Amino acid sequence: MKLELSKGKFYRIKPGQTRQAVEDELSAPANSVFAGAVIELPECTVHTVSPFETYGSIAKAYGVGEEYLKAFNGARLLYPTRKIFIPGKE
Repeated sequence: MKLELSKGKFYRIKPGQTRQAVEDELSAPANSVFAGAVIELPECTVHTVSPFETYGSIAKAYGVGEEYLKAFNGARLLYPTRKIFIPGKE
């Protein structure tokens, strides 16, 4: 099930869900994952990493700060086909 993301929507973590499972289901970053936690779904775009892309090149393409992009994604390692989240502009 995919959810359309918009400011003000919330999601309750189910027992047994991992961070990756929550992110895959919602197509949104989930930094605090534990059963019963309620997270606010940020407005974001999902980007699939291509070969040779870096946080810097992706940040520049979307007009966001590199360090902010890293933090928004938990500074996870980039590799081709990885999906990362681009924060929406407010």
